[in-house]
Amino acid sequence: AASRPSGGPSGLIGPGWRQADWLAARFVAELAWAQPGDAAPATDAAVHVTLPANLPAVVMLKAEGIDVVAVGNTSADPWDEPAADIRPHAEGCGPSPLRVAQWADPEHGRYVKTVTRDGILEGFVCVGMPRTAAELTLLFERGSELPADRSVLLRYDGPDYEPAAGSAFALDATVCWCNGVTVGAIAASQEAGNGTVACIGTATRAGTGCGGCKVRIGEVLERFTAGAAA
Repeated sequence: AASRPSGGPSGLIGPGWRQADWLAARFVAELAWAQPGDAAPATDAAVHVTLPANLPAVVMLKAEGIDVVAVGNTSADPWDEPAADIRPHAEGCGPSPLRVAQWADPEHGRYVKTVTRDGILEGFVCVGMPRTAAELTLLFERGSELPADRSVLLRYDGPDYEPAAGSAFALDATVCWCNGVTVGAIAASQEAGNGTVACIGTATRAGTGCGGCKVRIGEVLERFTAGAAA
């Protein structure tokens, strides 16, 4: 059984794996410190293992016929800001206003909403656009500025999208949010001989939570297989 610390996200398996990794590192540190013949038990200071700070939780809903990703501030609407705040922002006079961009295609079940401040994502909602969601997630994680023309982000789920051209294949990009598995971890596992989605799942736990990232895992395998053959 595990205790639930205050302030942690609920309903997500990733933080649980993160706590388990920390506990395993703590046990290893204690065993390494407690050498045979030691008279005194290991102290907290001697085996201190820092738990990395929590990142904002990316919430993913996976169900038949629907694909939703949301993170951060998603409550803002395009017309929330008072007229005075829409005027050019003077440096040093408080925070810049939030900017909201929306795109909706109800007929095909697609929707994207981004909330930015000074071009940096503060939150987004993405429905029915898995590749766009992956790119937005990467930009959110890195605190990177969005392109001035937000519409270019929609092209990731277009018919002419070329996977090799996307930054979603950066080694630090997260593929499996349930278990916190990155592109780099999948690539390393592939180099170790795990060449199928099932093998990657066994080795890294990627795709063994909700299962919604299995297509992305396959794309990563294809991308790095093609790179190795080139």
